[in-house]
Amino acid sequence: MTAAILGSELYGTGATRVVLMNDWLCDTSTWDGARPYLDTARFTFAFADLRGYGRSRGLAGAFTVTEAAGDVLAVADALGWPRFAAVGHSMSALVALHLAQQHPDRVTLAVLVTPAPPQGLGAGPEQLAAIQGLARADDATRLAYFGQRPGPPLSPGWTAVKAARWRATADAEAAATYAVMFACDGLPDRATRITVPVCALTCEQDAPPFRAAAVREALSSLCPDVEIVQLAESGHYPMQEMPPRTVAVLEAFLGRASSFVR
Repeated sequence: MTAAILGSELYGTGATRVVLMNDWLCDTSTWDGARPYLDTARFTFAFADLRGYGRSRGLAGAFTVTEAAGDVLAVADALGWPRFAAVGHSMSALVALHLAQQHPDRVTLAVLVTPAPPQGLGAGPEQLAAIQGLARADDATRLAYFGQRPGPPLSPGWTAVKAARWRATADAEAAATYAVMFACDGLPDRATRITVPVCALTCEQDAPPFRAAAVREALSSLCPDVEIVQLAESGHYPMQEMPPRTVAVLEAFLGRASSFVR
């Protein structure tokens, strides 16, 4: 399918350009609580919603890694950005990895926030069906899911808002199809080494496949020089649970892209 111009929003005016993508359960508004802490003088962020989410709801597609990567490149082209840093969260970390691997001429570096493994989560048919069922579930089921999530306890208000944002910002069928990407398939190419710098931000209160040891093992052959930064007290959504610290880690690594802005 032809690349689409995703719905996106620019934030900042800095010389270092960054495309930041959404996770499985929400559009890029997941980052709203972290925005006040971003350095808008050093960086320009393009908050890009993948097909089926936020500003890109209703945009049809195959909902795959390669399609999403092509869409991100189309966003960068439309902005006149020959090079940019790619930031992915959870499932979209696979998109950032694929971009870094297949388009090192365009991507200066990649930041992976609580990344899905490059080989996928290894879900079998029953597990995949359960994940896809969650994507199509009613509000009560979604609310219960957030209430049982791994990680430190968060307020009932956070749980309610998170479930409501899921409903408001994600097309159910798009989310169900994307599940194949992170639950089963992973990256289409898991052999070609990534040569651009990669940083993975892991959270030790997250589910086991997303913690530092598992992430390091999963990425070791693909990008052997990956930098792992651990947040000991956060779960899967550090930009909501620990926004100032998350921004500090993100921008420390993004600062390395300054030599590639031209």
